[in-house]
Amino acid sequence: MASADVIPRHRTAIRRFQYSKPISLAVSHRLIREDCTVLDYGCGRGEDVSLLQKNGMKAEGWDPHFRPNVPLRPADVVNLGYVLNVIENPSERMETLRKAYALALRALVVAVRVDQSLDKGIPFQDGLITSRGAFQKIYSQSEFRHFVGETLGVRPHVAGLGVTYAFKEKAEEERYVADTAFRRTVNYQKDAVEEFAADTLGAALIAHVREMGRLPLDEEFDGFAALEENFGSRARIARLVWKTVHPETLDEVQRQRRDELLVALAMIRLQGAKAMLFKMLPLDVQADIKSLWTSYQQSLKESDGFLFGMGNPALVKAAIDGVSFGKKLPEDFYFHLSQEPLLPPLLRLVVFAARQIVGDIECDLIKVSNDGRKVSFLRYPDFDRVPHPELKYSVKVYLPKAAHSFRDYGDSTNPPLLHRKEAFLDELHPDYQRCTELTACEEALGLLSRTDIGFRNGWQAALREKDIAESGYELIAVERDSD
Repeated sequence: MASADVIPRHRTAIRRFQYSKPISLAVSHRLIREDCTVLDYGCGRGEDVSLLQKNGMKAEGWDPHFRPNVPLRPADVVNLGYVLNVIENPSERMETLRKAYALALRALVVAVRVDQSLDKGIPFQDGLITSRGAFQKIYSQSEFRHFVGETLGVRPHVAGLGVTYAFKEKAEEERYVADTAFRRTVNYQKDAVEEFAADTLGAALIAHVREMGRLPLDEEFDGFAALEENFGSRARIARLVWKTVHPETLDEVQRQRRDELLVALAMIRLQGAKAMLFKMLPLDVQADIKSLWTSYQQSLKESDGFLFGMGNPALVKAAIDGVSFGKKLPEDFYFHLSQEPLLPPLLRLVVFAARQIVGDIECDLIKVSNDGRKVSFLRYPDFDRVPHPELKYSVKVYLPKAAHSFRDYGDSTNPPLLHRKEAFLDELHPDYQRCTELTACEEALGLLSRTDIGFRNGWQAALREKDIAESGYELIAVERDSD
């Protein structure tokens, strides 16, 4: 086996005070957990190791410059984070990757930089010399995935941009695939209903409705004003009451669970895995399948139908047309991340397929083209805080080519911004009412008629033209300076 110190000794170590991206993903995906050991191979100063140890994990790190005397021992999970980029010799990159994989008992986490901002460096061999004088091999996502798969002879699982998992232990891979497919999403609607039912006036109104069979009139219930102050409009209160008094029927629950399982089974196939043995499925999933299908094979056959539907633009367009939320444009359909669990099964599969190319992208809105061939993940850091959040970056995935592009607006002086934010919120969302009222006010003032308001400069010009300033979700008249 080659020597362990093929990692360049001059590699710069970055001081951090939180998990690196690959470690953070591995923790969130439960690859790294309390029952396993971790080796950070090329750990720099060992910030990830220290943080893992503080959180009760059995972690150790080796680095040729900062920790050369730490003995290299196999571990359940090995992290090879941002090491391959700085190795100039291609054969040494392969040697390092194989060495790290050999030390992994369950899984290897591999991370490389795919930062497009580095493409301004000086070309050198198959990489670049950055402005700091350091070598960087810049990978594309598909090139990186292919390199890991070909070098190790396994199927890499994409966890994020520039992050993949290579499994050594079959059981660990099956657990990860099952977790990814059968993960249930908590819906904020349930929280809103529970909060309303726990409120004293909310519970009193629910009792009135159960007794009367309808919403009481204002003179029959004197708590409407207080409820509207705490929970929003009368229409929103009615929805909360209805969802409590008339919970979903058993048939509806079974239909939703059936769709969830069909999507999950199709997701497993999209990850390149064979259909899991029935006995390897989680026990609650086994019970659901037994109650909803005559056989496991029948459920697998139906899930395959979803996969074929992804390649049919007409079926994708029909699924989008049937959605009652989000924002629909002639070419694309936008929706908020919180609404993803509410998508029809086919659209959920389309989004999942995009994540198989770029992994878990931090985003607020998702855009799907009407033919299902393109999916974009849009990040608005202030989405929950301001009425017109600005776009920080977008990652567009081209499904037929298994490729992606990245646009960064972080340093832009004129980034895109959102209007009509209520289009991306459910009526039960706490901000829905004030977003709706703000949009109505902006329309009445003629602020939304200009064609350039989709960018910061155009929107600010529109406000100046009308002598208006923003203050949170309110618009304030501004007096012009007199000559």
